[in-house]
Amino acid sequence: MAAVAPLAILLGSVAAVALLFASFSEQIFSRIAGLAPKFVIELEAAGMRTEPKQFVFTLTGVAAAMWVAAVALLRPAPLIALAIAAACFGLAFFGGRVYLKRRRKSRIAAFQDQLEGALRSLAGGIRVGLGIRQALVLTSDQSRDPVKTELMRVVALSNLGWSILDAFDQMALRMTNTETAVLARVVRVQAQTGGDLGSVLDGLAGTIRDRRRLLRRVKAITAQGRATAWLLGMLPVVIGLFISSQDELRDPMLHSLIGQVLLAIALGLDAVAIFCLVRLTSIDP
Repeated sequence: MAAVAPLAILLGSVAAVALLFASFSEQIFSRIAGLAPKFVIELEAAGMRTEPKQFVFTLTGVAAAMWVAAVALLRPAPLIALAIAAACFGLAFFGGRVYLKRRRKSRIAAFQDQLEGALRSLAGGIRVGLGIRQALVLTSDQSRDPVKTELMRVVALSNLGWSILDAFDQMALRMTNTETAVLARVVRVQAQTGGDLGSVLDGLAGTIRDRRRLLRRVKAITAQGRATAWLLGMLPVVIGLFISSQDELRDPMLHSLIGQVLLAIALGLDAVAIFCLVRLTSIDP
């Protein structure tokens, strides 16, 4: 009977939470759906076709699964279980934003890698007498994603009545790197003052090539520091996993209040340490 009691308490807690959730499901779903607009721009910039509401509900499901797993593992008191639930939801939504940020950063990096060739193709099209819109269509046909998608968006906005200059500004807002912002300004200045846009685009392509070469050298120089940061950050996690394999050490750490508090503090400090070390070894382009 003693072995059945913790399982009965766990099942009773889950059933109580499920009943409470069912009673207020309409209000809960409306609150969750209200978070969707905050992810619209991030999902678009990350190149994901997931609907914002679907993404929010996915994060909610992940948070609920994390909470159930934590309650099953730690068997905390009711108030501690509520605190764990709040922490799980906060962690899930924070992780979702971090995931979108990484997807966006990866997409911007891919765009930046392809931008030099796209600018040279665009400059070549302008030199042979094409207008900038026709040159954009030709360049997008010869490019890969994400450059292809972004240039086609510029063309699509111009087809809808937008100024081509405003369309370039919108692309610069999505692709938040220096080269895209310079491209938008170059096109706007050239449209207002005139000049040889092809030569300017070739010069910008050469600048991008030089910046990429410099960034590769910087990444090579700081590679050892970044590896050291991750090694030091993961070392406490490995030690914690080793401790959890020992029964006499695992039970006080996972199943006592002081152990759970100290474990949470240790994980928080470790996360802060990893963040600080990575930021110290990262160079903004």
